[in-house]
Amino acid sequence: MEMEGFLTLLNIDMKHDLPQYLKEFTNDSLVTVASVEDVVAFNKKDTLGRVPYGQALFEGIIADTTSLVELEKIKENLEYNGRRFFNEPLDTHKLDAILSINNYHSGYAAVAKYPALTIPMGYKASGEPISLTFIGKPFNEVNLLQLGYAFEQLIPARKQPIMFP
Repeated sequence: MEMEGFLTLLNIDMKHDLPQYLKEFTNDSLVTVASVEDVVAFNKKDTLGRVPYGQALFEGIIADTTSLVELEKIKENLEYNGRRFFNEPLDTHKLDAILSINNYHSGYAAVAKYPALTIPMGYKASGEPISLTFIGKPFNEVNLLQLGYAFEQLIPARKQPIMFP
């Protein structure tokens, strides 16, 4: 599936949504950042502790100059391609859901505005979880929840994290 513009969508949404979120849902005395630029500056004060793997994604957000008009066109194209990606197999084969390993297709589902439900299905030898994602058509969330519940009953793979009783 063509996902051209997906990173731009994430960048511009973050650039515009983060300041609004911080303004509405944080306490000014506790959270001192108000934008992506502020987060980058904050992180630069202790890169080893705050961003040991770098902050290329944040810097990419700042560098992205896509306009809101251009973003709307990108969103339209992504939604169209996402729906086309799922509709054909769902309709042709009369499927209730499409399965995806490790949330691989969640971005496709998100741009198509299709619901997705991810359930643990096991663990690697390293302890890293492996998941199964159920993706269905809009307004069929009940079906996804029923499928997820049935899967959990058959494959009780979820382990309670040690730090969270």
